[in-house]
Amino acid sequence: MTVPVLGAHTFGFAWDCAAEEAIPQLADAGYRTVQLMATPPHFDPWRHDAARTRRIGALIERYGLSLLALDLASSDINLASPSADVVDFAVEAYSSAIDRAAELGARWICVGSGRRHALLAKANDRLMTSFRAAFARIHAKAQRTGIPIILENHPQGLLASAGDIVRFLDAEGYGDIPVIYDVANAFAIGEDPVEGLNRLWPRLGIVHLSDSPKGQWRHDPIGSGDIDFAAIAALLKQRSYGGKIVLEILSDRPLADLETGTARLKEQGLAFTLGS
Repeated sequence: MTVPVLGAHTFGFAWDCAAEEAIPQLADAGYRTVQLMATPPHFDPWRHDAARTRRIGALIERYGLSLLALDLASSDINLASPSADVVDFAVEAYSSAIDRAAELGARWICVGSGRRHALLAKANDRLMTSFRAAFARIHAKAQRTGIPIILENHPQGLLASAGDIVRFLDAEGYGDIPVIYDVANAFAIGEDPVEGLNRLWPRLGIVHLSDSPKGQWRHDPIGSGDIDFAAIAALLKQRSYGGKIVLEILSDRPLADLETGTARLKEQGLAFTLGS
C-alpha cells in the first residue's frame, strides 16, 4: 500500500528558537522531512551568511533529513501590492530565499499569492495584474537557479481557494508548478478541505495539516478544532496518496504538539511513514 511521508514545519519555532536549534529537535523526535520557515530571528533569508547556511546544511546532512521547501512569512511581503516598490522588494525577497534554498538543497521554494483587498473586492483585478507579473519574475529566477516553485493557498491571498489556484496555473500555462494545500487555510475561507484536495489532486505536492475552529484562521494542534481529519485521512487512503504531508502547528509548545498531532492523526486513520 502506498503511504505518504509525514514531516514537520519549523514555523512553530520561529519566534523562540533558531533554525539550528529546531532542526535537531525535530530529528530527535523522529521526523526526517522538514519544511523551513525563512524569517528572522529563526532564519534570515535576506542575509547571505555562508557560515550559518553551512551549519544548517551540515545538520540536515548529519540527521539524514529531506528539506522540502523554504517559506517566507506572508506578513513580510506582498506580491500583489499596488506599489511597484513593495512588489520589487517582495520579488527580491523571494530571489534571496531561492538562493538560500539552493545552498541548503531544498526541493522547492514556497510562494504565496500576495494579499487581496479584503474591503474593496473590485481592486483585486488590478492587484492580480501586479501579482501575475511578479510571479513570472520569480518563476524565471527559480528556473535559472534550479529550485522549482510550489504554490500555496492562503486565506488572505488572491489565490485563496483550490479553484482560484487551478484557474491561475492553467491560464498562465504553469503546468510545471505543484501546490501546497493547507487544510487550515482552506477551512478559514469556508472551503471543504476534502473538496479542495480533490480539485487539486493532479497538482498536489504537499498537504499541510493543522487544526482550527470553524470560522477562524488558526494553525492549532490536531484535535483541538473542527477540521475533519478522519475524512481527510479517508480520502488520502482512497486515492492512494503517496506524497508529502507536513504538520504546521503554531503553539507555545511546538515540539510536543507536533508529536501529539502525529499520534492523533494515526487515531484518525491516517497511515504514513516518518521516513524521508
